[in-house]
Amino acid sequence: MPIAKQKFEGGKLHSKVEDEIISFLKERKEGAFTSQEIMGGIHYHTDFSTPEISKMSTFAIADFTTLLHDLVRLGSIRMKVVRNRMYYMIMDARIAKCPECGELFEPKKTWKMAGRPDKKGKRLQLHIGLYKCPKHGTFRKVLDKRKI
Repeated sequence: MPIAKQKFEGGKLHSKVEDEIISFLKERKEGAFTSQEIMGGIHYHTDFSTPEISKMSTFAIADFTTLLHDLVRLGSIRMKVVRNRMYYMIMDARIAKCPECGELFEPKKTWKMAGRPDKKGKRLQLHIGLYKCPKHGTFRKVLDKRKI
């Protein structure tokens, strides 16, 4: 059933399924998973018992794969092809995108420093990474903040 453009524009920018994918991958951040493994892990079931249900499940799998690729494009997760299979994993907090071209880089150097105190006198400990893009030069990213 179609919806009005106004209702479409007011829709959510992300869904519960996206949150479940991110949560699944965060809990297992040391590994990379195929789309089928992620679907099974978040209990996103498909059924191929009858031709009619198979068609619906095929569309559901295509939508799920599109959702994974959107999360890759947004930088929430990473995708890599290993032995002709696509694997997904949560984005490492140390990896940063170049602000100019969007290419991903590992830090060349990391360090911790104390920030300015807040109104209560507590300081933030900042964990900072220094990155180098061959096209656009160096840039920094705050990797972690903690009150000390």
